[in-house]
Amino acid sequence: MKNKRNIKTWLCSILLLSIGTPLVAQKDTVTTQDTIKDEHIHSDIIPTVGKKDYDYYGDEIKYPRFFGGLTLARIDWGFSRLIDDGSFTLSEGNEFLDYKKASNFGFDIAQFGVRFNDKFKTYISTGFEWNYLRLKQNVIFNTEATPLEYVTSEIEYKKNIFTSTYLRVPLTFEFRGNRNKHGHRAKIAVGAMSGILLKGTQRLKSKQEGKQKFKDNYNLASFQYGLFARIGFGDLGLFTKYYLNDVFENSPNQQGVSNFTFGATLWL
Repeated sequence: MKNKRNIKTWLCSILLLSIGTPLVAQKDTVTTQDTIKDEHIHSDIIPTVGKKDYDYYGDEIKYPRFFGGLTLARIDWGFSRLIDDGSFTLSEGNEFLDYKKASNFGFDIAQFGVRFNDKFKTYISTGFEWNYLRLKQNVIFNTEATPLEYVTSEIEYKKNIFTSTYLRVPLTFEFRGNRNKHGHRAKIAVGAMSGILLKGTQRLKSKQEGKQKFKDNYNLASFQYGLFARIGFGDLGLFTKYYLNDVFENSPNQQGVSNFTFGATLWL
């Protein structure tokens, strides 16, 4: 339990440091009337269909400003680590989940929110998220069993990838600094995330049986939730996510196995 508290304290510290990082940028080029007089194309434009949040050059900006619609934003790609009862080392009963590499990928496709002033906005968005485990062992999960069951195959698999797919719904609070001479801003975004399980997938590849794919919920959590933080400059940044729920449900032996991810994000 001491290790569990230490890991959670460390992860929460990362989020708090992200929140507390100063927004450093060069001198603001926007006038005191919040009117942009530059003829150059805006450098921080996110692909969006609908009412946009970014500033239009030559237009007066009025607050509060509501925005929303379809978008392609916050494209995350990074690494994952499983946490077993507060430790990055899997317990003996969960060693079958040991992985060569774990990764996280996701993006938003819609957003709705309000910008209260030049520095702060809040919005809710939705999109998709995938977590990948490239398993070390030749295990095959039982698609019919609850709790989670597996068998060890005699086949040596070249690939054994276990994937969870979620519809994600994060609530974001974003702060930004002043523009530099190129129109970029430093940004910090923090918030809470939730997700609904869409499917689980196990992909196998071997010399004997070729490519195989099996779909099931695999006792994955039907609803996930957690905290996240993003920090960036212009359109590029870094992210970290800490999932507060267990990866699996109705599976007592996997109780306490959660997920932590970090990586790079585009169109913050």
